[in-house]
Amino acid sequence: MHDNLQKRSTSNNNQQTTSVESGIPSVGSIVWTAGRTRAQQAINLYANIDYLRPYFDVEPKEILHRLLHVLIPRWPSPDENIKPELYGPTMIVFTLAAILIYQMKLASHSVQDGTLIGSSFLICFGYWIGSSFAISSVSFVCNTHLSLMQILNINGYALFSHCIVLCLATFIHTGHDHLLFYGLWCIVGGIAAMRMMFVIMARTINPRYRILLGLFVSAIHMLFLLYLHFAYHELAEIVSHALNNEATVQVDLPVKPVIPIASQVVGVVSQSNDRLMARNS
Repeated sequence: MHDNLQKRSTSNNNQQTTSVESGIPSVGSIVWTAGRTRAQQAINLYANIDYLRPYFDVEPKEILHRLLHVLIPRWPSPDENIKPELYGPTMIVFTLAAILIYQMKLASHSVQDGTLIGSSFLICFGYWIGSSFAISSVSFVCNTHLSLMQILNINGYALFSHCIVLCLATFIHTGHDHLLFYGLWCIVGGIAAMRMMFVIMARTINPRYRILLGLFVSAIHMLFLLYLHFAYHELAEIVSHALNNEATVQVDLPVKPVIPIASQVVGVVSQSNDRLMARNS
C-alpha cells in the first residue's frame, strides 16, 4: 500500500511539472511574436496614406515663398521652425528629371525613350533620397537637431538651383564654351549651397562639427550639379548603347543564304533525272 501511494504521488508530481513547463512559452516564441507585432505596426504605419498626408498639405504661396528663400543665403534664427514638407521638393525633383530628358532630346543623343526616362528619374530621386540619408547620418553623428524629413525638405528645395542652372545652360549654350555654366554654377548653385549649409550649421551645437558638416553638404550639392552637366549624358548613352547591343545580339542570328541552297537542290534533282533517263534508255 505504501509503495502504491508513493508511485501515485510521484506520477502526480510529474504531471504537474509537465503541465507547468508546457504553459511557459519558449524564448524563441517570445522573440518571434514581439518581432511580428513590431513589423505589423511599422507596415500599418508607413503603408497608411494618412501618415504621409501632412507632409503634402501645403499652399502654393508657401511653396513660392520657400523657392525664393532658397536663393537668399542668410543665417536662420534659433526660433525658426522648418516645416517638414515634401510636396515642393518632389515637384522640384520631377522638374529636374524633365529638364535632363529635354537636354538629351535637344542634343539629339541616340538614347531610347524608356532608358532615358528611367535613368533620369533614377538619378534625380536617387540623389535626393540617398544624399538626404547621408546628410542625416552625418548630422546624427555631429549632434545636429534636424529630422530626416526636415533634411529631405532642405535638400529638395536646394535642387531648385540645379533646375535654374541646367535650364539656362540648355537654352543659352554657345558651342563648347562652358563659361556661362561655370558662372551660373558658382553664383546660383553656390547661393543655394550656402543657404542649405547655414540652415544645417545653425542646428549644430559643436563648432568643429559645424564647419565640417557645412563643407560636406555644400560639396555634395555642387558636385552633383557638375555631374549632371558633364557626366550624366555619357552615362545615359552608355546604358542605352549597352541595351541596344544586347538587343542586336539576340536578333542578329546567323542565317544561311537561300539562293545557293536552292541551286544545289535543283542540281541534285536534275542529275538524278538524267541518271534515270540513261538507265531507261
